[in-house]
Amino acid sequence: MQHRSHRRPEKIHDINFKVRQVLNILFMVTAIVGCLMYTGVIGGEENEMKGAIVVIIAVLIKMAECMIRLLKKNNNEEDEEE
Repeated sequence: MQHRSHRRPEKIHDINFKVRQVLNILFMVTAIVGCLMYTGVIGGEENEMKGAIVVIIAVLIKMAECMIRLLKKNNNEEDEEE
């Protein structure tokens, strides 16, 4: 019996995959910077509100990445039904 990997085959790494990876990296960097701003490590203690705004922007970036993933998954399910 062959071992089935839970990962997708390499051929599925299309433009959506690359865009999602860029958005994930952007999310991680933005979230870290926002947290550091919020806690006062970057820019001093007066940047608390700016840090919160940066974290909210990071969440919006993550939501965009999730929407791309869900739309791709939905499109694949519709293709399989045909």
